[in-house]
Formats: sequence, structure tokens, C-alpha cells
Amino acid sequence: MSVMNTSTTDFTVRDLNRHLAKVLEACDRVGLIRIRSRKGTTYQLRPEEPPAAAPKAENPDFAARRRALKMPMMSKAQSEQLDKLIAGE
Repeated sequence: MSVMNTSTTDFTVRDLNRHLAKVLEACDRVGLIRIRSRKGTTYQLRPEEPPAAAPKAENPDFAARRRALKMPMMSKAQSEQLDKLIAGE
């Protein structure tokens, strides 16, 4: 199907058409592949670099807020009652 080199991998347009998953896997593994057409034109395919991940926003510390306001913790019965109110029961 293809000729394996150390730096790049060569494929044909037919390989691209019939074995796309293998071609893309090789592109991910090697980093750069060449695709050769019947006319002799060669194309290079390389994976794009993923966009930089945005920093995750931290969740607020509700327990710290509750302690700062000197609010007592809810009892189990109060928690169950709140769950029923939220569920619309």
C-alpha cells in the first residue's frame, strides 16, 4: 500500500480513497505524509496542531462561603425536602 520512510510516508491517491483511516493514522504517527497522484503531482499532509486549551474556570467554594456567613449545614431531612421541592413534588 505505501512505502515507509523514516521521516515521511508516501501514499497514492488510491490509498487515500480506499484506506483513509490508515492514511490518517500514519499521518498522526509520522507527522507528515506524501500523497502521489497518477500524474506525478505530490501533496503533503500533516495534522494541524490542536488549539491551545483555555484555562478552566475554577468552581466557587460554596462551603467556604457558607462558613464565612456562619450558616449551619443542612440536615439530611432538610436536604431531602429541598430535593423534593426541586423535583416539583
